[in-house]
Amino acid sequence: MKWFIGLLATIALLVAPAAPAAVYWDESGTLGAANLDGSSPNPKYLLFRHLAGPTCDVAVTATHLYWCEWFGIWRVNLEGPAVPTQIVSGLDNPGGIAVDGSHVYWVNRGAGSIGRAALDGSAREDSFISGLREPSEVAVDDRYLYWVTFNEIGRARLDGTGIEKAFVETIPAGPGLAADSNYLYWSGERAIGRARLTDGKGVDPDFIGGLDHVGTIAVDSGHLYWMNTPEGMYYSTIGRAATDGSDVNKSWIPTQKFNATSVAVDGRPSPPPLPLPSRSFHIGKVSHSRIDGSAVIHISVPERGDLVVSGPGISWRVNKGPEPPSYRYGSFNWRLKLWPGKTRFGKKIRTRLRNKGRARLTLKLTYTEEGQLPLTVEKRLALVQRRR
Repeated sequence: MKWFIGLLATIALLVAPAAPAAVYWDESGTLGAANLDGSSPNPKYLLFRHLAGPTCDVAVTATHLYWCEWFGIWRVNLEGPAVPTQIVSGLDNPGGIAVDGSHVYWVNRGAGSIGRAALDGSAREDSFISGLREPSEVAVDDRYLYWVTFNEIGRARLDGTGIEKAFVETIPAGPGLAADSNYLYWSGERAIGRARLTDGKGVDPDFIGGLDHVGTIAVDSGHLYWMNTPEGMYYSTIGRAATDGSDVNKSWIPTQKFNATSVAVDGRPSPPPLPLPSRSFHIGKVSHSRIDGSAVIHISVPERGDLVVSGPGISWRVNKGPEPPSYRYGSFNWRLKLWPGKTRFGKKIRTRLRNKGRARLTLKLTYTEEGQLPLTVEKRLALVQRRR
């Protein structure tokens, strides 16, 4: 089972949405969003701030977005404010998650169980369904909770009774499971299978074949979505097909970075980005030129963006170096050059440098991460120059 493909959230819609739906996906610590037709993709819809490990799955309701990481489950209000809250803590490498109108469900891989809690994390039950063999993903509709193991799909009523561990007996399945009003869908090695929702019969392991490595899957009233990883590659695209198996597109949305792990779909119009304050940046070594009184500050920022300097009498320029490839993420090293400007205050700085050899400054550095709110810090430093 190829876990590096990632896990995709399973969303079952009870009624067809009246408004266009939004598609969400996780990639390398950010959350992307796009319209239902794949237009206006925004790979930085939300930046995760407090994760203790890679995101393992994502799910969405009409009001909140949920995701899990190595040790817990988080959510954020889609209407704002964009402040993530951990609702379930103390987990040990959970698997997939699913949500309905009352509960959030998650897979406890090591314990072989499925946990659940109220949508705010209260009334937690870590072993709501127990005694399972290697569960990897969950899905839910208005009557049943479903889960996938290595070679079968089980189900139980929403109150935990009526457990059927082999509701659908499949060929070895991947980490994907989704349900609509007619069928259960699961991910195979290079295919998506399906069976009737009513009785688990009519098993078709190659309902959609000819795919690359398939992660878990999501479904709405008209389409299936999956994370598609080409052979030998470490990146994924989002695939889409109609629920009748037609119009297959393995690269419906190409993700911007490596390690895309999950996708979810809901019935909301595609919302605008949820801006958060930019992450902190590091101010490093300062190099001085004693010839002209200029200085170069080495700055490390966590992501692409812009830097603005404010301070009386100072001119400045940011050298970001060559543009790195689009999949690059992490630390970026910039050089900020400062020198006395040509304003009245700049002339005062030049005079002080000539007479004293040193001029102390207090500057404000404002870094704005792409798609986020600006972060301003204060920096005190001195320009130095040989006295004349």
